[in-house]
Amino acid sequence: MNILLLCNKLPWPPNDGGSLATYNMAKGLAGAGNRVDVLAMRTSRHSSHTDVSDITIPGVDRVYSVFVDNRIKWNNLLINLFNSSLPYNASMYINEEFRERLVSLLRERNYDVVQLEGLYLAPYLRDIREFPGLIMSYRAHNIEHRIWERFGRQSGGIIRRFYVGCQAERIRNYEQDIIDKYDLLVAISSDDLEIFDSMGNSRPSVVAPFGVDNDAIQCVEYGGADELCLQFIGALDWMPNVEALEWFIDNVWESLRFRRPGLKFYVAGRNAGKSLVKKLTACGIDFLGEVENASGFISQPGILVVPLFSGSGIRVRIIEAMWAGKAVVASPAAISGIPADDGKHLIVAEDGKAFTESVERLLDGVGKARVIGNHAREFALKYYNNGDIARKVADFYKKHIG
Repeated sequence: MNILLLCNKLPWPPNDGGSLATYNMAKGLAGAGNRVDVLAMRTSRHSSHTDVSDITIPGVDRVYSVFVDNRIKWNNLLINLFNSSLPYNASMYINEEFRERLVSLLRERNYDVVQLEGLYLAPYLRDIREFPGLIMSYRAHNIEHRIWERFGRQSGGIIRRFYVGCQAERIRNYEQDIIDKYDLLVAISSDDLEIFDSMGNSRPSVVAPFGVDNDAIQCVEYGGADELCLQFIGALDWMPNVEALEWFIDNVWESLRFRRPGLKFYVAGRNAGKSLVKKLTACGIDFLGEVENASGFISQPGILVVPLFSGSGIRVRIIEAMWAGKAVVASPAAISGIPADDGKHLIVAEDGKAFTESVERLLDGVGKARVIGNHAREFALKYYNNGDIARKVADFYKKHIG
């Protein structure tokens, strides 16, 4: 098959969850014997690359890009708020040059399937529909409106709560409007698929979670208890991650560092705001910024904390950590879509007290961290092999072509 992946940001470098999910899917589909191209937006917020000549995705035939300025501009935000029903996030990815490049490729490259990597490619559905016989697949990385609804409920300040609530409602309508306008649906978790079906999806669907390659991540080697540290990794220009990290600092870390003055907490993530960096420094946290090798960061002996309270889809870093045999302490929202057993494959903590107690149990007994890590790796190897998942998607496409 000839497959085009359509992306609203370059899957390079594959250092954040969204980029990594697209990168691995492209690599996996190519490895399954398909000719795969990628057309991505080279955005001002997500990539410093000015061209794609140095981007290599194993097996992928060609990578194309178009620059899209998606910086938040206050005048545009206000105009959108009062003169449009479109979510502001969606409006930032509408670009005429990108549309023209897409149409040109559809005319030239004879694709069988166009796979949309996420909700914000929806404005181009109409252009793809102009090519009869072309299968249009929507790969939903998450349920976007659920993220905004949860964030809105937890937002402080009347103005902020109003704005987030307004955007959440618009995104819900936008997400509802896309239902059944695609030919095939690829959901990232069974939980997300249930939500899509409740919204009215009647198209053929498949669940294809984030996958990891066998040689992608080195296994954690736990030594003595004195080597254990806490780790957090995630894009720090994404609201749920910032919210989670600040909550953890206030409700867990402050008490932990008082009782355990030698304990280290390492935070990695791109585009942190100045106020957040200041808070991290003031609280004795080692802030690393965007790490060049995220997999290497995850492979270090330590405990990964994932205290997300808003979000959807599947947490890529949890899957990677489990694959590496790392102990994870996460909130219920963070493990949504991951059918892991609490206490066996990872530890689920619902509040500050539970997070603190769970982390301390692991810190006091490195053997416990090692056992959970071993079970986590067995689980990840069974359910999240990238080659197996990509072949499943390819077989799903073949079934519905022609």
